[in-house]
Amino acid sequence: MKKMLKLFAAFAMISLAVSFVSCDLATEDELLETVAGNNTPADNGVTPGTSGSGTGTDVSTGGGTGNSSSTSPIWSKFDGADMQVWQDTVTLTPTAEGLDIKVKNSDWWGMCFCNKADEDLAKGAVTFDMTKVKTIKVDAKASAPVTIWLAQSDKDAAKVHDENFEIDTTFKTLTYELTNPSNRDYGVLDIGGNGNPWKTIITIKNIKFLDANGVETTPSRNE
Repeated sequence: MKKMLKLFAAFAMISLAVSFVSCDLATEDELLETVAGNNTPADNGVTPGTSGSGTGTDVSTGGGTGNSSSTSPIWSKFDGADMQVWQDTVTLTPTAEGLDIKVKNSDWWGMCFCNKADEDLAKGAVTFDMTKVKTIKVDAKASAPVTIWLAQSDKDAAKVHDENFEIDTTFKTLTYELTNPSNRDYGVLDIGGNGNPWKTIITIKNIKFLDANGVETTPSRNE
C-alpha cells in the first residue's frame, strides 16, 4: 500500500511539472512578438536631468572640451556639448546625418547645447567662454516648412537675443550673429520653435563657430 501511494505521488508531481511547462513555455512566434513589442523609439532613450532654470533631458554629443576633435556630423570642429531639452518638449535622436529633433509640444519647444545640464548653476555647472565667437552657422531642414529660432544661452542660463529662421525640407545654412557674449555663458547655443506641428522633425548639422574675421574657431570651456 505504501509503495502504491509513493508511486501515485511521484506520478502526480511529474504530471504537474509537465502541465507547468506546457502552459508557460513561450513559442518562437511569441518570443519574436515580445521582442518586437519592446522596440521603443530612440527618442525615449534619454535620461532626465535638471538645469539651472527647470526640468530638462540630457543627451551627450561629445566631451565638450572645446578642442577641434569632433567626429560628429552635428559639429564642424567643436568636439561637442551635452544637449538639454526644456520641459520634455522634443525628443532627440543623433543620426549619421546630424541631429533629429522631433516636436512633442506644438505650442513651443526648446533646447540648449550646454554641459552638466543636470546641475544647478549654484553647484558650479560648466560654462563656456564665447567672447571670441561672433557668428554661429547651422545647417537645418525640417520634415515640413516651419520657423525655428536660434539664441544665446547667457551666464544665467537664460535664452537671450533669439532670431527666427524659416526652414523647409532641404538643408539650408542659418547664420546667427551673437550679441555681447560673455566668458561665462551657460551654453554655446539655444534652439527652439513656436507653433511647430506635433511630430515635425527638424534636422540640424554642421554647427560652426566663426570669429569676427570669419575664421572658424571653437568656444573654450570653463571647468
